Amino acid sequence: MSDGEKEFVSSQLPLESAPAAKADTGARDAQGAQVIDARSLSAPLPLLRAHRALRAMQPGQLLKVVTTGTQTLPEFQALVKYVVGYELVAQEERGDEITHVLRRRRGRPAGRSEQLWT
Repeated sequence: MSDGEKEFVSSQLPLESAPAAKADTGARDAQGAQVIDARSLSAPLPLLRAHRALRAMQPGQLLKVVTTGTQTLPEFQALVKYVVGYELVAQEERGDEITHVLRRRRGRPAGRSEQLWT
């Protein structure tokens, strides 16, 4: 199993069971947003790491994901379209780098299945 496949499978585990991501998820920018440097990763790993990080965040917190490759633009737009509770705040292209800024909007509404939120 490749590293990408192992990461995908581990992202399906409950948060307390999932191993830590290899990305630098402890970094913060000047505004306090968590930063994931995914410039060296190929699709869909930046998206998977962003989804895992957002799942662990509190409502209102920001996540910045720095990627390369224009294919990540529609991937992050689709993430916020199909996963309720995420908001795409901004996408900015600077040279070869693309910065995606996302926000965890709110917690799981009452009556919703936990499966929809993991």
